[in-house]
Amino acid sequence: MMLPLTPPLTSNIQKGGALLDDCRRIVEAWDRDGTPEENIARISDENLLAKASRTRSDDVLHRILEPRLVAPGPHVIPALKGLLAEPRAFIEACYYEATRDDTLLAAFAEEPLWSWWKEGRVGVGVDDVVGWFATLAKDGRIPTWSDSVRTKTARGLLAALRDFGVLRGAARKEIAPPAMSPRGFAYVAWREHEQGASSRALAASNVWRRWLLEPDRVLDLFGQASRNGVLRFSSAGSVVRVDWLARSLAEVTGAAA
Repeated sequence: MMLPLTPPLTSNIQKGGALLDDCRRIVEAWDRDGTPEENIARISDENLLAKASRTRSDDVLHRILEPRLVAPGPHVIPALKGLLAEPRAFIEACYYEATRDDTLLAAFAEEPLWSWWKEGRVGVGVDDVVGWFATLAKDGRIPTWSDSVRTKTARGLLAALRDFGVLRGAARKEIAPPAMSPRGFAYVAWREHEQGASSRALAASNVWRRWLLEPDRVLDLFGQASRNGVLRFSSAGSVVRVDWLARSLAEVTGAAA
């Protein structure tokens, strides 16, 4: 059986970033009775993203928001609607979808940022990210970008992670204390589950590194999800079992409230 290809690492983050306000607007404006095509057309025609031009609006819609929020399936935006009243969980869900679509953002959080945090580092700057890009280029994981593209992309990564709450600060970013809300955790766990992650793989997944969560903290969050009625969870050594009680993403985020 042929394994799916890993999406390439790109510099797209410099053009999009977190775009949390835009994510919120598209989720608020989404008509569940309309098709995705009808919703996107209406949001564009009525300039509901409040962009300066139709070109910029369509660029954000088609190049960033559609791949993040629409392409995963019709269940994602209704579930995000259910998280609008809890900003932290909404941001965590949007962060997951952004990292799912933008593999460079995911790789940076899971690889160097995770390692730096484990080493006890407090801050991270543009030069640190540019240095990581040099390693990626040497390993053939990205092209050899120009100095301008490297700098813009590094700034885009750091700004996005600040907006998503993983970093904090203005010019020099500091690593924020690792944390995740119960509803945000439940959202991400279900999204990984529906993409085929086994119980053991789900508990040990690198996806939790995007929030800099240690394994013990991940197990604690599974225990909390169990107490909230989202799932049944048990672990003994390397044996992990997750039995889902909720039947959909919307049920998961609702039960975790």
